Amino acid sequence: MLIQNRPDAYEVFGGDSVQMIKTAEFLRKLGVQVDISLKLAPNLDEYEIVHLMNITRVKFTCAQLINAKKQKKKVVLSPIYWNTGEVVSAYRRSILGLNDFSSLEELWNACLSSLVNRSLLGQIAELTQNRALALKVLSKVDRVLPNSHAELEIISRDFADVFRNQEKEVSVIPNGVDADIFWNASPEAFIRKYGFTDFVLNVGRFSYRKNQLALVEAMKDTETDVVFIGESSRSPSSYYGIKDAIDKLYYQKCKRNADASFKFLGSIPHNELASAYAACRVFALPSLYETPGLSALEAALSGANICVTNGGSTREYFSEFALYCDPYSAASIRKAILKSYATPKNSELKEYILKNFTWESVAKATLAAYERTLEI
Repeated sequence: MLIQNRPDAYEVFGGDSVQMIKTAEFLRKLGVQVDISLKLAPNLDEYEIVHLMNITRVKFTCAQLINAKKQKKKVVLSPIYWNTGEVVSAYRRSILGLNDFSSLEELWNACLSSLVNRSLLGQIAELTQNRALALKVLSKVDRVLPNSHAELEIISRDFADVFRNQEKEVSVIPNGVDADIFWNASPEAFIRKYGFTDFVLNVGRFSYRKNQLALVEAMKDTETDVVFIGESSRSPSSYYGIKDAIDKLYYQKCKRNADASFKFLGSIPHNELASAYAACRVFALPSLYETPGLSALEAALSGANICVTNGGSTREYFSEFALYCDPYSAASIRKAILKSYATPKNSELKEYILKNFTWESVAKATLAAYERTLEI
C-alpha cells in the first residue's frame, strides 16, 4: 500500500509528517509492504490501496485522489482536520494590532517576498477553493480515518453535505507515540546539559494557536521555572512567509513579556526531547486546540504530569489523568499548571498511554481499516 501527503511534508515538518512516517514504520513491523510518496500522480500499479494524509493543503490531496481513482484504487483519508476559524481570527487581530514600525516593515517585506514568489497568490487561491476541494475529497474517498471522535464530529458538522447525503465509511484511528523512545526516558542527559530540574515545559513552534504568550502571562510572578523548546520559523519556504513573519513577531513578544523565570532554549535535537520530558515536572500545552498534541503524548509516556488545553480532542486521549485549562483564560492556565505542579508524579497516565496510544496499536487499527476497505 502507499501513503501520500503534501509535497513539502519533509521540508515543512508537522504532525501530519510524523503520522505519515510512524504509520508506515509500524505497518512495516506488522509485515505490510508500505511506501511513501509525496508526488501528485505516481504510478500505482504495485498498490491495492492509497492512504492520503491531510485536507489542510487540500489541493494536493485532491490531485492525489484523482490520480488514485483514475487508476481504480481504493482510497482512505486521514483528514487531520480541525476548524481553524479561531486561529485565523487571532492572526487577523495580530495584524490589525501592529503599531511598531519595525514590525510593520518586517510583515510588509514578508508580503512582498511572498508576492514575488507567487506564493501569496497561491495562498489566496487556496483559501477560496479549499472548502469545495475538501468536499470533493471527502465525498470520493472510500473511508475516512479521523484521529478522534471529536474530529469526526467537527468534520461531520463542517462538511454536512457529505455525511448527510451518503453513508460514509469511517474508522476512528488515534494518533500515537513511540514507546521505544519515550517509555524509558531518563532526565539525566537534559539536566546535565541545561541544569534545569522541577520546571514547567512547553514544546512547540511559537504561534498564536500554540498560545505561548498566554502561558507567559499565566506563570509570571509564580517563582516557577518555565522552559520553552521551539522557535518561530518553520521552514525557509517562501510559501509560509507571511505567517512565519507574524509568528516571529509573536515569539519576540513572548520573550519581551517574560521575566527571568522563563527559559527559551530554541530548537533542540529531537533525540534530546525524551530526556527533557522526563526532567520536567509539568508539561503544559495551553493551545487554542490540540488533536491531541503529539508532544503532550510523548511527555505523558515519559512520565510528566500533563496540563493541556480543553480545546480539541485532548479529553479523548488523556481522560481523567491530566488537568485541563481554558486557553482563553490566564487564570485558568495558571491554576491548572500550579495544581499539576503540586501533584506528585505517578505512573497512571504513563501506563494508560502505553495501553491505548502507541504507534503499534495505531498500526494494527490502521491495517484493520485497510482490510475492511478492500472488502467494500
